[in-house]
Amino acid sequence: MKFALFLPASWADKDTVHQSRIYGEVLEQVQYAEELGFDSIWIAEHHSSRYGIFPSLMPILAHIAAQTKTIRLGAGVSVLPFHHPIRLAEEAAMVDLLSNGRLNLGVGRGSSSDAAAPVRMCRSCCGNGISMPA
Repeated sequence: MKFALFLPASWADKDTVHQSRIYGEVLEQVQYAEELGFDSIWIAEHHSSRYGIFPSLMPILAHIAAQTKTIRLGAGVSVLPFHHPIRLAEEAAMVDLLSNGRLNLGVGRGSSSDAAAPVRMCRSCCGNGISMPA
């Protein structure tokens, strides 16, 4: 049996100064999970949400990879409408190489209408014609 830890990096404080602390706490939890023998950790991409504060997974996973040795690193999920597919594939491949093959990549379209808020806001302000799939 394999055990994993899901770390959404939620943040309830109104003051944004705590975001830095949350990133540090996530890293500590990952290091402890590795020490305890967990097989993997999973983080999720969120936009305009206090449920999770990772807007892009590859930078934080690369940082975690540099601080750990054996635990697998899960991206669950990278929200495809916000990424160019080739760029995401290249960044994921780079993290996989830097982590010595420890990346588990999950992709999806997002889970709620909140995920589309930044695109709707950009469209209403700029009129640039970006659209989100249904």
